[in-house]
Amino acid sequence: MNDNRVQNIMERFNSFNKTKYHKSEVLAEMLSLQQELVELTFNGDHAENADLRIWDVEKHLQELNAELGNVADEELRRFMDDCKVLCNLIKAEISGNKGEQKAFRLLEYIRGQKTILKNVELSDGDLRTEIDAVVITPGALIIVEVKNTSKDIFIDEKGGYYRTGEFLKWDCNIADKMDTKEALLRKALHDEDGLLNIQRVVVFTNNRIEVHNRYKHIRICFLSQLAYVIGGYVKEPWYSQEEMDRFSLLIEEASYKEDYPLNFDPEQLKLDFATVMATLEEEKNRSVAAEEKVALENDKEICEEKVVQFSDILKALYKSKYIRYAGRVAAVVAVSMITSSVSLSGIHRGGI
Repeated sequence: MNDNRVQNIMERFNSFNKTKYHKSEVLAEMLSLQQELVELTFNGDHAENADLRIWDVEKHLQELNAELGNVADEELRRFMDDCKVLCNLIKAEISGNKGEQKAFRLLEYIRGQKTILKNVELSDGDLRTEIDAVVITPGALIIVEVKNTSKDIFIDEKGGYYRTGEFLKWDCNIADKMDTKEALLRKALHDEDGLLNIQRVVVFTNNRIEVHNRYKHIRICFLSQLAYVIGGYVKEPWYSQEEMDRFSLLIEEASYKEDYPLNFDPEQLKLDFATVMATLEEEKNRSVAAEEKVALENDKEICEEKVVQFSDILKALYKSKYIRYAGRVAAVVAVSMITSSVSLSGIHRGGI
């Protein structure tokens, strides 16, 4: 494998060129990486087609590898494992963003006094969390956790969160997650005594699923019910506007932009891709060179065959009674014409 070619391919990537990223930047970088993979795999005309995705890259490289005798099986396997992780992350980010945006739009339409803080990131030492939304109302501060899923959900008595189907598939402990969010929110608000009314709501954006909740310390609802749930706290007169503004300021002061922990190594993906490409290119060049060598050998055989034919013609001419009668000049002319014919034929067929 040509290491220089691998490095050359690596240098053509521009995505994920920083060491740290905030969560809001990650999706754009992943989509950029996907587009670069497409452009490096296909020619410019195909790369402009917005329908091409990572799976098109995988399919193309699989087909090319098969055509070349499966010379890059191991390299391709590693690259496809990387792609699976990247595709799942892109899907999760897009799905999560869509669900959050639906909830945010609906929250904005709720009438009455309220302050909405989106994507609040809080920490205390090694303990960190992100709250999809904190809604500050006169009656309570509501932690809103948005779930955008197509699977039915079961939450057990201890907060175990399961996706249901033929089997229960454990996802997380929603109780622990919400406890962490509430604890860090109270710390940001300097509410060490736990006197503030903080409510916890998990909202599901897909109203076609079924959700069974046996954990009594969180409230669940669907997106269509969110306005009703939040609206109930808007009408209660516990906190003044001044107090609500103070809550908002304290939360914003405690918020920070955390370096997002990437769940995959983009540099390794780039390296695996470059290795696959370099390996396949090298084998393709070797195959083309072998084909050209065979073609040259075939042309050489054709030329040698022409020489033999020419020799046979000369022998026949010298034995011809017409040549004997025509004399020496005619013989020379005839030989010259035949020689030219054989030479042109050899050139036309690629001979030397």
